[in-house]
Amino acid sequence: MSELQNVPCYIEGMDDILGGFKSPAVILIAGSAGVGKTTMALQMLANAAKAGEKTLYIPLTTESGERFKLFLSTFKFLDDSVEVHEVNRATAEKDPLSTLIDIGNVINSVNPDRLVIDPITPIGFGFVEQERRRFFYTLDSMIRESNALTLLTGELEKDEIHKNVTSHLADGIIYLSKSSRDSYSYQEFEILKMMGVEPPYSIGCMIQKFNYSVNPEKFRVFPEIRDNGKIGKGEVISSGIEGFDEMIANKLISGSSMLVAGAPGSGKSIFGWQFINKGLENGEKCVILTFYETIDQIIDNAASFGWDFTKYIDSGDLIVVSDGLQDICFARYSNIIKDNIEQFDVKRVMIDGLSNLELSIPDPINLRSSLHSLTNYLKANGVTSLFTTEMSGSGWEKINSLEASFIMDILVILRNAEEEGTSKRLLQVMKARGIPSDLTLKEYQIGEKGITLE
Repeated sequence: MSELQNVPCYIEGMDDILGGFKSPAVILIAGSAGVGKTTMALQMLANAAKAGEKTLYIPLTTESGERFKLFLSTFKFLDDSVEVHEVNRATAEKDPLSTLIDIGNVINSVNPDRLVIDPITPIGFGFVEQERRRFFYTLDSMIRESNALTLLTGELEKDEIHKNVTSHLADGIIYLSKSSRDSYSYQEFEILKMMGVEPPYSIGCMIQKFNYSVNPEKFRVFPEIRDNGKIGKGEVISSGIEGFDEMIANKLISGSSMLVAGAPGSGKSIFGWQFINKGLENGEKCVILTFYETIDQIIDNAASFGWDFTKYIDSGDLIVVSDGLQDICFARYSNIIKDNIEQFDVKRVMIDGLSNLELSIPDPINLRSSLHSLTNYLKANGVTSLFTTEMSGSGWEKINSLEASFIMDILVILRNAEEEGTSKRLLQVMKARGIPSDLTLKEYQIGEKGITLE
């Protein structure tokens, strides 16, 4: 091969970060046990094979042939199009020279376009360091003669990578890690080194950490979503809330972002469902993302106000994403929303429980950046968005999603108040960017048709 070729990574989200791999090259995928190195490498091979590449998987394993086949069968995306040649791990540790010959023979025989050795770290374990380095230099020369894109997995912590000879031979290093904070766990993907990354990908790919998800069915990286820099002029739309549009001079513009904050029971979710229902009635495709209720609960609750969400779900006009509070990841849900917008031309989005998403980004600077990226992307695509969040008091400074309150175009607060022994529900528009708005407290009711303002 006379020059480097740009080839797809074949992992969803990775090409958006790297712009592809340069091939031939040697890429080290490092991380501790259980972070998804094998899944990532196998999915690259499986997708490359389906695209017409010749692929080879060389696992170092202690399992028998039949047991190892059972292990591979757990990966739903893998089929017989990937050539597999097993190497005994004990032999690789004790007699690496024989292993080297074996690997060389199978590479020459298959002549793959893309190759994985998984893991590389046990080979030559019993060698003294000088002999081990000499062995890896020989292995490196042999791999490079094959002109394959070679992926090596290594059981290495981040502070161990630079001490391992493989890292000095690799053209690229990808590091996977899994961490926990309080009750929240998260997985991060880092590019520590990569040959030939070109603009615009080179600007941020090696200074950012990206979240990823992994299971036997799929490995996916979540790049930060970005707008195209072009924000068109929106058109006036209706919120669907009787009396609310008049408070903002009937100037709710498509592409606007709205934050609705309130105490439990104030009607935040109802406000959002009513906003979504109006879009559905107007023929707009909509998305609801919630962490509190199941799809069936949302359908039943909406039906109590006369809104038939089942009809719109069945027609594909309404997509409901309902997840619990485990393993929440801002980047993951941002990408889910992006996928639906690009696939179905969604025009309204409701995120019910923004503060739950914000918990996954404890750093306020990173949180503000992520919120800006999401709202700017929605605005650039003409998607009107409504976010709900909690309040721990009556003043705007008690809003849980305080960062979001500065970023959103419109800020609405729902309050419960006591007056002369009776309870009242009060709505106030605290902010409406670029719109002459009525800041008066307005009493509202939650009745058979949802929220109405007096």
